[in-house]
Amino acid sequence: MVVAFTGDPFLAREALLEEAQLRGLARFTEPIPEALAQALSPGLFGGAGAMLDLREVGEGEWKVLKPLLERVPEEVPVLLLDPKPTPARAAFYRARERRDFPTPKGKDLVRHLENRAKRLGLRLPAGVAQYLAGLVQPFGGALEPDLEALERELEKLALLEPPLTLEKVEKVVALRPPVTGFQLVGAVLEGNAKEAFRRLRALKEEGEEPLRVLGALAWQYALLARAWMLLKEVPRPKEEDLTRLEAHPFAARKALEKAKGLGLEELKRALDLLMAAEERAKGGKDPWLALEEAVLGLVDPRVSTG
Repeated sequence: MVVAFTGDPFLAREALLEEAQLRGLARFTEPIPEALAQALSPGLFGGAGAMLDLREVGEGEWKVLKPLLERVPEEVPVLLLDPKPTPARAAFYRARERRDFPTPKGKDLVRHLENRAKRLGLRLPAGVAQYLAGLVQPFGGALEPDLEALERELEKLALLEPPLTLEKVEKVVALRPPVTGFQLVGAVLEGNAKEAFRRLRALKEEGEEPLRVLGALAWQYALLARAWMLLKEVPRPKEEDLTRLEAHPFAARKALEKAKGLGLEELKRALDLLMAAEERAKGGKDPWLALEEAVLGLVDPRVSTG
């Protein structure tokens, strides 16, 4: 019986370890054929079974493991930790059990925090939950939050004397507030090239990948486009209308504010420009240069970035 655990790395690993405990598996097996073959053979001190961490396994290594996994009997548990499976492994899982654990975002991330806090006996005020969610979900939700980092912070907060206030939390959390996509987009929309490039430098110093920033900017402008279309349909949207924007409520409200002064052609041009920049970056051009040119083109429509 082969079971693959995919999705968020933290949630997938946690679920795998819980299943391993039920199955009597205590440690990961090295993902090489010899170690796996040995684990699949019953020993003197227990039955057969294995846990494999495939996160660093390449295509060549997978090809030699696959024949062994294809022959695993139904009664032998093999648990695979594979948060982001390659296409080849995803195809392999289609005929087997796959348990997927998507990374929560937006409202789901806040609920995740509240539920995890309850498990620790911690009462998490709504404002604190929103604050913590914002620390690990930069760009208004375009990038995946680090749930393991959040868990460590919750464990720390559980040791504080109640009541838990935002002021207390800000003093003890180790996570640094991210440079957000809204800050960068805000500078762009204001035509403030100096501020936009200051934000870009900050992102570079933080170690952000330029392609991730391009993708996040494209997500942010796509959100603005959805907000623009929502305002055309519902000039005075209510709270329940925000769910149609598929973003965190805070990000959705910000997008509605900014979309009011934008035109559809302006939004289309921005998305086209960002997609072209991504193609150039993936096609061999220096990614940071492609990103900087895109931001310059967004700030000043007269600039050609072709």
